[in-house]
Amino acid sequence: MKKSINVFLILFCFIAFSPSSIAQQKFGLGLKIGQNFSKVDNVAVDHNAASYHAGITTYIGINKYFSIAADAILSQTKLESSPSAVELLANPSFKPETYHLDYLSIPLLAQFHPVKSFTIQAGPQYSILLDQKKDGVENARVAFTSGEFSFVGGAKLDLGGFFLYGRYVVGLQNIKDIKQLTTSLQDPSTWRSQQWQLGVGLNLFNF
Repeated sequence: MKKSINVFLILFCFIAFSPSSIAQQKFGLGLKIGQNFSKVDNVAVDHNAASYHAGITTYIGINKYFSIAADAILSQTKLESSPSAVELLANPSFKPETYHLDYLSIPLLAQFHPVKSFTIQAGPQYSILLDQKKDGVENARVAFTSGEFSFVGGAKLDLGGFFLYGRYVVGLQNIKDIKQLTTSLQDPSTWRSQQWQLGVGLNLFNF
């Protein structure tokens, strides 16, 4: 998988900076903010818990129909667990728990523009885990890897100085850090993240 991502990056760098495309390039910069709906497979939490993301986005135009976009996004994955009826009967003091995973996400996306105001996006993303907390205060009792490769697919609608967008982000690797778990908690399951992102952005400038 990492080999495929490296090939992808090399290919798009070659296209973007080849002599035939430099004359057609256009650069743009914008701000974006939105909401995440996240889940992690095989983790005993409610699915599609809402959280947030915010950051900057840039793009380089290759020609009328294609461009490359690179973002730097502060993004939170929120996982909420709720006690079952059995757990409440066994321990009435059992309380729901919320885990917050804070990432710096850097997607590099190919963009296709079938019409002027509509864009289809796809490409790899790498996210660096900045912090993990339980209930927003304590260190998380579950352990996650320090980074994650993902694949991103989505679309964007330009509305003059503003734009709306939606993306689906699927993890490509197991983000469970087994070495950090105690022996009693270890299991062979794989934790892979999935996330929907919806948001709005502001085009600061382009030239």
